[in-house]
Amino acid sequence: MTSDGAVTFWIFLLCLIGTPQLEGSEAGRPDELHIGGIFPIAGKGGWQGGQACMPAARLALDDVNKEPNLLPGFKLILHSNDSECEPGLGASVMYNLLYNKPQKLMLLAGCSTVCTTVAEAAKMWNLIVLCYGASSPALSDRKRFPTLFRTHPSATVHNPTRIKLMKKFGWSRVAILQQAEEVFISTVEDLENRCMEAGVEIVTRQSFLSDPTDAVRNLRRQDARIIVGLFYVVAARRVLCEMYKQQLYGRAHVWFFIGWYEDNWYEANLENEGITCTVEQMRIAAEGHLTTEALMWNQNNQTTISGMTAEEFRHRLNHALIEEGYDINHDRYPEGYQEAPLAYDAVWSVALAFNKTMERLTTRKKSLRDFTYTDKEIADDIYSAMNSTQFLGVSGVVAFSSQGDRIALTQIEQMVNGKYEKLGYYDTQLDNLTWLNTEQWIGGKVN
Repeated sequence: MTSDGAVTFWIFLLCLIGTPQLEGSEAGRPDELHIGGIFPIAGKGGWQGGQACMPAARLALDDVNKEPNLLPGFKLILHSNDSECEPGLGASVMYNLLYNKPQKLMLLAGCSTVCTTVAEAAKMWNLIVLCYGASSPALSDRKRFPTLFRTHPSATVHNPTRIKLMKKFGWSRVAILQQAEEVFISTVEDLENRCMEAGVEIVTRQSFLSDPTDAVRNLRRQDARIIVGLFYVVAARRVLCEMYKQQLYGRAHVWFFIGWYEDNWYEANLENEGITCTVEQMRIAAEGHLTTEALMWNQNNQTTISGMTAEEFRHRLNHALIEEGYDINHDRYPEGYQEAPLAYDAVWSVALAFNKTMERLTTRKKSLRDFTYTDKEIADDIYSAMNSTQFLGVSGVVAFSSQGDRIALTQIEQMVNGKYEKLGYYDTQLDNLTWLNTEQWIGGKVN
């Protein structure tokens, strides 16, 4: 069954089962507000960002529940489980969250394939879904996902940045290598349209499911020089090793990779994943590649809504991750570390939206505790409150577009001597490129 087919099947099954009916006594203690969380943690493919995002969400819960002027008289409770970034398992986790007491008021989710399944089904239960780690452009479709918001920016924010760099450096012919996942397919479709508008020729578009060997070989046959790569990190390691074997790196080539991999992604888990290149070979192939990523950490030393700066949050998160056994002191970060501020701010977004909703409901002599999965009126109140949310978080200013997307700047980096160096920032809304002139090309700029 294809990924899209699996999603459709699970949505059909959830809808067939029907809407759960929870009695008032099953909604938990009278001073508690309950939300569900779906975190990808232990899977072997896709994005397992729950490893860092779940601890970040727990930190946010602690902080929100200590804030005296937020949700007065109530405590926010998170019920969660692991989806492994698998849509079928994600649907099962959602089923258990909805059909087991207490009543949930909202769902948090991560990983694009899981968020697609959850958000498409959640509207049947009048539930708002907030995704802290999902970049698929398809999720911007308000008709398909009418109750979805995300603190993670859409992957399409990268494409204007890529086009801007192609224009800056005079690259008029590019190739695309993509993993066959909806998040990357829809990103490539958007990129193709933007390339056409900008007069950039796409010389070839190669795709693969899990083994990129043939696709990388085809890039070499096509004499691809400027290559945009779109794939999850496990696949990225396989691509990088094959790049080395095919000598598709160095002075004659420029690769664009996704910027939300962890900094040491190219040397991690090589033996466990059966990568047949050495660490040194991976480093050689990785040298000089470019990345684009939406800014996920507040770049200024500002005190945020939580009372912390982003750097203070980083210290707290690192401490929490060390307690969970991660070797942070030796730069061994769990997956999802870059997105952890998005999960932290997602919980604050929920709390602020609930707070605003409670104020509105009080005027009608109602409460959030009155919500059921058939109550569209309260669901609309929560939606309206979330839609108008705006605050300064550890990930920057948190605000949502009319499609429920996070608004963010894009950062451009380059791998130089084995480390990522910042090259600049791009504001897609203002079409403003801030360039630091720190790029380094092996043997001169590639034409």
